[in-house]
Amino acid sequence: MHSVVLARYSETLDWIVDIPDDFDVIIYNKGEPITDPDVVARASSIIERPNVGRESETYLHHMKSVRFNQGFTVYAQGDPMTHSPDFIQLLKNWRNWDDVQPLSWQWRADRNIPPLPLLENYELGLSGRLKVRPELFSLTNWGPLEFTDNGASNMGLVYRIVQGNLPDGTNIAAHLLRQCKLDNIADKAEKHMVGSFSYGAIFGVRNDRVASVSRDSLDLLYQFAMGGVAAYGYILERMWLHFFGAEFSRPIAPLA
Repeated sequence: MHSVVLARYSETLDWIVDIPDDFDVIIYNKGEPITDPDVVARASSIIERPNVGRESETYLHHMKSVRFNQGFTVYAQGDPMTHSPDFIQLLKNWRNWDDVQPLSWQWRADRNIPPLPLLENYELGLSGRLKVRPELFSLTNWGPLEFTDNGASNMGLVYRIVQGNLPDGTNIAAHLLRQCKLDNIADKAEKHMVGSFSYGAIFGVRNDRVASVSRDSLDLLYQFAMGGVAAYGYILERMWLHFFGAEFSRPIAPLA
């Protein structure tokens, strides 16, 4: 059986009745009590959590707390359709997923991130397939490659400052990975310039990939998420796919 893990704050969850029966629905509720009878009936469990640590705290708490089966777990916020308009159809399509599967299309259309022309051109290449577009980003300045996002770049700057005024050009991904004892992934990050992420921290991953991450590393990631720095949530958003095996791209030097 697969699972959908939702970090819910104040979102209306009536849409979960459309989640295919292949998936259990686990709601971590960080807002007012959930009383909608249809939502309560569809949920496999509703777990109350304090409203701290953004979705990163929710995801990591779940990863640290459960024993995984052999299926997929999907991690999402309470309103995934803002970032993933085809979310329900993507869930129905799980048999065609990669082991680490991005599931979002955009950040927010009303903020034009990513810019509409980029999305329109990308959609042409999909030839009618469901909307999924992982975003490429710099491992050193944290900004996207194809357009200017000052907010994302500022998150990278905040990380470098808080971590001891790391020099400009530091590989932020490798630095974080080493702090969390994920040295094998850090070694790969140090040899590359580019990563990929799924907007809204919405992704699916085979449970054996999650189970392969050590408890020590999950604990350290949890401590990072709870570090009290708002930028840390955005740092983690860009790293989820890589924690579980997604490859980095654009080597620093040509491979021998």
